[in-house]
Amino acid sequence: MSTGGGVDGDSSGDAPFPANVLHAMTRHGVVPARGYVTLTHDEALVSHHPDEPERPFVVHWTHSEREPADVLADLTAYLRARGARSAEWWFRDDSTPEGLEELVVAAGATTVEDQVCVARAVEGSVPPIAPGVRVTLVRDAEGLEAVVRIGAEVFDDPVPPDPDAHLAEVLDDLDAARSAWVVGWVDGEPVGRASVGFEWQVAPLVGAAVLPHARRRGVYAAMLAARLDLAATARCHTAITKARRTASLPLLLREGFVPIGTERAHLLPIAS
Repeated sequence: MSTGGGVDGDSSGDAPFPANVLHAMTRHGVVPARGYVTLTHDEALVSHHPDEPERPFVVHWTHSEREPADVLADLTAYLRARGARSAEWWFRDDSTPEGLEELVVAAGATTVEDQVCVARAVEGSVPPIAPGVRVTLVRDAEGLEAVVRIGAEVFDDPVPPDPDAHLAEVLDDLDAARSAWVVGWVDGEPVGRASVGFEWQVAPLVGAAVLPHARRRGVYAAMLAARLDLAATARCHTAITKARRTASLPLLLREGFVPIGTERAHLLPIAS
């Protein structure tokens, strides 16, 4: 089911980005989210949220030379034995074995994510800021509370149990120039949040979310502009991100991003 580096027949996945850009894209997304615990497995990276057992386990990637049916049977047994009720199973362009994704879908999984990996040079034009929209850098508890609240509402992200420790970590990342969070505002209301990382002169743009009532007001575009500015300040040469085909992808393509890969996630029930 992998479609390679382009999108809808686009061959621009062969764009000549440095090798570390593709490595950063592969790595981005296979790091378990805050609160998740990594489980050891020889053929997969698996994580789960121990404080919320109803949440799906996450299979971030699989790499195996065995038959896909054997990998599916063994991994589902592994998940079941650890209490998984369902699993969000990700497939990337380098996932193996070939044919495993088709078997997961045939086993009753529902596709929950269909993303295109895109990249562009940090230098260049940025989207204009729409009237009534502004973006602020997260430097205090109030800003981080907006980040957490918006993430919980849009993505059902877990709420960190220790806000003070979370804030200290975010501010440490900002001070060390590892990453930064921004908040997008419309008419004085915090309605969007997004993050940018700075690693080996590559800037992953992650975590963008806008509350439903504030969409199509230019908030995502403004946060994109702010993060590209931050990436330029950090002397990054390339920005990378992942976009849903029917959501942010059209805007990103207009802003000079080009496809370099694809990713999909399927939610698989795990029979008891």
